[in-house]
Amino acid sequence: MATDNLKTKSAAPERLSLNEVQDEREKLSGHICSSYFDFFPLPLIVLNSYRQIVFSNKSFLDILGINDLDNFLGLRPGEAMGCTYAHVEEAGCGTSTFCRECGALRAVLECMINDSKAQHDCQLLVRHNDESSAKDLRVFVSPWSVENEKYYVVSIVDIEDEKRRKILERIFFHDILNAAGGAKALLDTLFDEVPEESKELMSLVQASLFGLVEEIKKQKQLLALENKEYKLSMITLQGIELVNLVAKEYRTHPKAYGKQIAISQNSKNVQILSDYTLLMRVIINMVINALEATSENGSITIGLDDDGDCAKFWVANSRIMPESVKMQIFKRSFSTKGVDRGLGTYSIKLLTENYLKGEVGFTSEEPDGTKFWVKINKAV
Repeated sequence: MATDNLKTKSAAPERLSLNEVQDEREKLSGHICSSYFDFFPLPLIVLNSYRQIVFSNKSFLDILGINDLDNFLGLRPGEAMGCTYAHVEEAGCGTSTFCRECGALRAVLECMINDSKAQHDCQLLVRHNDESSAKDLRVFVSPWSVENEKYYVVSIVDIEDEKRRKILERIFFHDILNAAGGAKALLDTLFDEVPEESKELMSLVQASLFGLVEEIKKQKQLLALENKEYKLSMITLQGIELVNLVAKEYRTHPKAYGKQIAISQNSKNVQILSDYTLLMRVIINMVINALEATSENGSITIGLDDDGDCAKFWVANSRIMPESVKMQIFKRSFSTKGVDRGLGTYSIKLLTENYLKGEVGFTSEEPDGTKFWVKINKAV
């Protein structure tokens, strides 16, 4: 082990000598697992307890543009990959103040300390041929015991496309919601100013913009939920108020044109503990699905039942689903309305079961038609 008493402002600075690292490489090269590393499609390296590279697969060599590890053997990951901050301190990668915020170093140290798998995202600033560039990486680290020695298998995923997509999504949703919402607000303001003979047309335009804004909000919310970015806000709600609100607002939705939305006379008010935004989205999705399945001049019914410890929200229409459709309801991207659809029933199940901790189901039989329902716990 090198004993030059190098200083550090982050992780331990000590290293093994190159000869010692070469001995470790020989030992790992003979291990049966090493022969399979090249089959792994992601860049992979093996570190020793001093965070030095002692082994790699071909995918890692490919991202470095080299054919052999010899020139990088014994280096630390940041040094091998050209991190801008790898040589700020004499002790190298992992020892500067900049390294304290490095996701790759955090993942490695967590794995070492806890002797368990660790994962962190890493924003790496690299310099190559006098040019700087940024890399967005996700680093996975797992402990590996070989002949009573501890090593750490590091796999690296390039998430640049994922990060760029998320940024574009945020910009898209922000800008398009502002534009659509602004247009709707303008129409609402001008409605009383237009001639009487034009008001029916204005109502249709208003309904279309309302539907557009709601669809954008739905897609934005679903994306946040799937990415686990949504934070629940559980409050006590009056169930019948939600039913009345959805029925009132969605009578002007484009899907409701020429159709009726009724509220069951047997509906009962039930107090529930839930997230207002998500529960409203669930009820709205049930309503939209029912409207889409209903012919012009038809009707749907919304209801709320007291079901023991739960409130049971339901939406019914007269159409019966074929058996083949029943078997695939709630699957993501399955739809009877064409390709690239099918998020409605999927989101009902996702929101109700994964976030609201409720129950979802449906019936579709003659002569009652189709009824989708969700059960939400009552407020205590």
